This record gives sequence, structure tokens and C-alpha cells, in this order.
Amino acid sequence: MKTFAVVLLALAALCSVAPGQRLSTSTAPDKPNAGAGNTSPTWRVDGDTIEECWVIDSLPFTEAGSNCGFADDYDEQCPYTGSTSPDVVYSYSPPYDMCLSISLCNSYYDTKVFVYEDEHTPDDPYACNDDSYDCDDPPVSYTSWLEEVLVFAGHTYYIVVDGYSGDCGDYVLEIDEVYCGPECVIDCVGVPEGEPTCYDGYDDQYNGGCQSDTWSMIPATSEPITICGETGVFDAGGVTYRDTDWYLVYPCGGVPITATVESEVPVLLAFVHLIDWCDDFEIYSYVYMDECMPTSLTEELPAGQFAVFVSTSDWSTEYECGSDYWLMLEGYSEHCDPVPVEDTSWGRLKSLYR
Repeated sequence: MKTFAVVLLALAALCSVAPGQRLSTSTAPDKPNAGAGNTSPTWRVDGDTIEECWVIDSLPFTEAGSNCGFADDYDEQCPYTGSTSPDVVYSYSPPYDMCLSISLCNSYYDTKVFVYEDEHTPDDPYACNDDSYDCDDPPVSYTSWLEEVLVFAGHTYYIVVDGYSGDCGDYVLEIDEVYCGPECVIDCVGVPEGEPTCYDGYDDQYNGGCQSDTWSMIPATSEPITICGETGVFDAGGVTYRDTDWYLVYPCGGVPITATVESEVPVLLAFVHLIDWCDDFEIYSYVYMDECMPTSLTEELPAGQFAVFVSTSDWSTEYECGSDYWLMLEGYSEHCDPVPVEDTSWGRLKSLYR
């Protein structure tokens, strides 16, 4: 087996480099080869088998092509078998353990996609999908999507673009790294934000900042402070709202301040410059991040009044109220409030700025 593995690695090295600019595109091309039978596309000569596959060297990866004219070398049951469609093969060797989304959603024929790990294992693919019903507005029915495929460093994964029955046509292959695994659960140890969990019909009058003119103030401290909060999306009067949280800070300027957040749902983290409170404010800097992936912003904020803003990344109703997050603030050791503020507890500050 060890000798066979060495041979497989050598074969993988024979794969062609993916054509990059020749075919890469974000949209499907015109369909010159649809129904072309065994007429080989003049711009594609490799990719027919595992030994002659296209090599994907980095992610995200998007490529448009056609499988018409290629040979029918592989087929897997997921759940349909007996396909005689031509197939095209790509390979990817992840530099570290990761999770992949492998999509043919934007293709123009009845597709199938499956994956082998390290070698051709007939009737035992590493992953396989024929029809995905999660594709967002696909151009035709019955396109394919492997939404979460866990892959490991030190292995090569062969991605086969195939079709149902004998179908062939134009495809768009999109591969990107995503989060996968158990449902994201945040276990926060810190100061509770204290806001009630939102719900449909909720009136966000707690720490809503410029949406409700209610605020929470973060006290200056030489130690990092961690706040345990909640966010989510809710409906009120037929309008979709986000539970947004605005935390006041008064930097003195010249010192880097870092805000870090991790959330059970995709999140938006921002520094908002409250130039004249809500009558004149601007987004100073911001970052988006997927669920369960800590992300940070570091800025030397000028002296003045700012808010650290946390909310869901968009208004998707999939982001349920009560989704937990933690927010950590580092470097905020001086408090330059234009109005002196006496030392007090977080709970008292929360009660003063509700």
C-alpha cells in the first residue's frame, strides 16, 4: 500500500495546472457546446481523468467550462447511478485541515459532483451530490452542491464534474473554504450585556444606539474586558430588524484599541465615530466574519466619542434572536469623556445608559 500511495502522489503531480484566466469567470459563458455530443472543446485538452486532472492551487476558485466532449470515466451513486455523462476532473491538496463548499449551482445542465480522496475508489466516493435543493435561484433545475466537505492536509482530493444520465453542458465550478462541523455554540465568560432576548414584535430600546438613543458604556480598564451579548433578526410591523448593540467608548487618542468578537451567527463589528452623536456619525472601520470565527479590529482612534457596534452581518431571518456572542476590548485603559464620569460598576453603568 505504501508503494501504491507513492505512485498515486506521482500521478497527482502529472495533473495540469488549472487554466486560470483562460476559463475563470464569475458567470456562465454562452453555450457553444451544449448538445455537442463528442465534439471536443478546442480550449480544453486536459482534465479528462485523475491522471490528467486540472490542479487547483488556491481558494476561492471559480471556473466555467463544459464537460461535453470529454470521456465518461467515472460514475457514483448519489442516489442515482447508470450515468453515461462525460466528466471533468480537478484536484486540490489543502495546506491545512479545512472545510470546503463545492458548488455547481450556477451550471446549465443536470449536474452531478463527487470527490475521491487520494485515489479512485469506485462505489465509495469521499463525498457525492446529484441534486441540491439549497442552490439559490439556479439557472436550471437539478444542479449540485456539496455544502460542507471536511478535507485534511497531506491528502489530495479529486473533484469530478459529472452529469445525470447522459447530460452534458456548461458548468460553473465554485470552491471556497467554509465553516463546518457541529453547530456553533458560544460559551462566554464575562460581563453579561443584560439585554432581553429579542422576538418578533420586539422594540429595541436597550443598548440600541442610534436606532433607539439608548447606550451602554464600556468602562476604561487596564485589563481586557469581555462582554457576553446576544443578537439576532426579528420582525416588527412587517419590517425586518437586527438586534444591534452600541457600546460607548471615549478614547484619548494615540493608543491602539482592539475589539474582538466571536458569534454564533455571521457578525458585523465596527467602530462608529459619533461626531455629533446620531446627528453626525460615520463608520470609522468595520469587518464581517462568519459564525464561530473570531475576528478583530485594531485602530488608533482619535480622541472623541465612539461606539463599538455589534450586529448580525445582514437581515437574514435565519439568524435567530438569542444568538450569543462575546466582545473583548483591549487597550482601552484611558477614558477621555468630555464630562467627568465617577468610577462605578458595569451594572450601574448599564442602568445609567439604558
